[in-house]
Amino acid sequence: MTETIRIDVPRRGLGSDLSEALVAHGLNVEIVDEDDMCALHVRFADDEHERLVERSLLAIEAYLSDRMLPLVVQRADGGAVVRPHGD
Repeated sequence: MTETIRIDVPRRGLGSDLSEALVAHGLNVEIVDEDDMCALHVRFADDEHERLVERSLLAIEAYLSDRMLPLVVQRADGGAVVRPHGD
C-alpha cells in the first residue's frame, strides 16, 4: 500500500496553490474540504512515467531560469516540449 501523509491548511485557496507546487515535485495530491479547514492527502506518484516527466520538467525549468532563456517547457504527448514564450 502507498504511504499517504496529511497536510492541514487554513483555506482551500492555499491548498490549491500548495497542491500545484507538490505535483510539480512528482507527488499526487488530493484536496479534502472539511468544515472550515482544508487538508491535502499527499503520496508519491504511482506512475513511474509521471514521476519521470515531472522531474524532467522541473530540471528543464531550472535550467531555463538559471540561464534566463526566453523559453518555457510544457507537457506534450506524454513528454515535454521546450518552446518560445507565447507560442
